[in-house]
Amino acid sequence: MIFRLAALVTLGMVLCFPAWKGVWTGYVAIAMGASLYVCFTRTIPRWTPSLLRLQEGFYIAILILLPTVIQLSLIFAFRSKPSLDGLFVYREALTLLETGRMNPLTYYPPAQIWYYALFFKLFGASPLVAQLCQIPLMAMVPMLVYLIGRDTCSLAAARWAGIGTAFYPGLLFYVLTTPYYFSLYAVCMLLMVWSWLRMQTKAHFWIPALAGGVAAGCGALAKAVLLIAPAQTLLFMILTAGTLRRWRLWLAWGAFVFAMMATISPWVLRNQRVFGNLIPVATSGPLVFYSANNPVSNGLYCSLPDEKSVTTPAEMLAHGKYCRQQAWEFIRGHPRNFARLIWLKWLHTWGTETTFVELININGQPLGKWHQALRATMLTGWATLAIAWGVTAIMSICRRLPPTPLETAVGIIVLSKFVIYALYEGGARHHLPGVPLLILLVFFMPNLLHHRQAGASS
Repeated sequence: MIFRLAALVTLGMVLCFPAWKGVWTGYVAIAMGASLYVCFTRTIPRWTPSLLRLQEGFYIAILILLPTVIQLSLIFAFRSKPSLDGLFVYREALTLLETGRMNPLTYYPPAQIWYYALFFKLFGASPLVAQLCQIPLMAMVPMLVYLIGRDTCSLAAARWAGIGTAFYPGLLFYVLTTPYYFSLYAVCMLLMVWSWLRMQTKAHFWIPALAGGVAAGCGALAKAVLLIAPAQTLLFMILTAGTLRRWRLWLAWGAFVFAMMATISPWVLRNQRVFGNLIPVATSGPLVFYSANNPVSNGLYCSLPDEKSVTTPAEMLAHGKYCRQQAWEFIRGHPRNFARLIWLKWLHTWGTETTFVELININGQPLGKWHQALRATMLTGWATLAIAWGVTAIMSICRRLPPTPLETAVGIIVLSKFVIYALYEGGARHHLPGVPLLILLVFFMPNLLHHRQAGASS
């Protein structure tokens, strides 16, 4: 129920965001999203038989090749240069390639740096290579959505969800930002969710449990928020099993946690040697926490934690401790201001999908006339999905449908993001990794409703 209410809250934020920003043209994009939703609900049933007649291999080729061609075209047309975090991670990969050493300050998680360095060694270092190497990962996203859907939904719902993910505007254009964690994190999160669902249905449940733990570990090395994966996994198992008294549940969870810890432990040990302290993934957490919770914060990035010069691991450790203390003091001392910041963070995270457009450029130059067009395109895509999610939530609430394992899994992922980004900096990029799962859910839920109605009438 909470997850379904979150859908309505999200839709409300999408509808409020243009008015709050004073950008009334945003309602044009939202109206286009509503029109697209109505159009899709009418045309998808007509096209479903044709989609189902496609051979499996041909469908998969469409799912992978067409989005790849679109992204290649975007990359070569825009030649966008990395900026901010994308630029810093790019530079750290260059340093690793040249020196063979990671930055001892360890501000960023290592996985994207390793990934870039591998491709730079093979194909040379350039922003172009940094963007091109995202494409294999991005191609995996709709494929994984299709595979998860095939295990949990009808073939029609799975195929439509794959298509919807493959051509979702935000996922296509995000490659132009030179992502510094997104692609790896999204793939690992989808693999983890797939493992949750397969643990329920496979006799050898320990195999998906181990695979899911490895995926979660790799995802945590791409973005440290996935360190909460053991708690998410246990919650999913308890909610779907309805009891704590199943030995299979605890064995599966133990296998998951073991595999995850084994995956991240070499990096944790490296950090222990560098800092003489437990740093599971990166040192940026306390700084980002302070950036999001201070008297001058607006819920987005704030430069306050970065104003101090830090040059050694010991200084970084001390500065992180200071930032954490300052943030908690602010939260305890200013509860009203903190509550206001939570709302602002959620608005920036769930109310729009345009903020990352600021990171896109044309060969290092401003977008010019393309800026508003891209913002409108991103918002239209997100509005369409938010409306679809809201409608399916209302239908599920009205019919009092019990949550399925798929809805439970998606709910845990999405609600975790609500909690995390009540504390940390908001931004549309934070909801984007959950978009593929939401697309799968909105295609699955009408399909579920259809079958329940059919069953009731027969």
